[in-house]
Amino acid sequence: MSERRDSDKHLDLVAELLEVLLAEGFTIIEAEGKWGYPVTLPLHNDGYGDQEDKRPDIYAYDGKKKRYVIGEAKTGDGDLETEHALTQYNVFLDQVDRQTGNRAALYVIVPAAKVPEFSALITHYIHRDYWQHITLVSSKRW
Repeated sequence: MSERRDSDKHLDLVAELLEVLLAEGFTIIEAEGKWGYPVTLPLHNDGYGDQEDKRPDIYAYDGKKKRYVIGEAKTGDGDLETEHALTQYNVFLDQVDRQTGNRAALYVIVPAAKVPEFSALITHYIHRDYWQHITLVSSKRW
């Protein structure tokens, strides 16, 4: 797949995830793309994988559960299991609100055909204590 096509697919998935998060009643704070939100800032890496801070696709807040929500879109075209992606999952799941002590929720959207692959990856690479903080969103467009 061409880089341009892959980029378009990624942005389309981010847009779809934005719709899902807004439908859940979350407040969008930052988002990658051209939707009128500030660009997301990198989140601190406390020692995972490549040691670099990671920028999510969406950063939101769940006022009902008083926790931050991190949104990430994956095309499934070679971007699910890279060192960068595995570091992202760990960094994003490591985020805790200093005021409330609540761990952030991670919403990951993938094309419907990639749901089994992503589910297997999470159960293999992510400690089971974090599974409850992950919401896998199956794309309805891809």
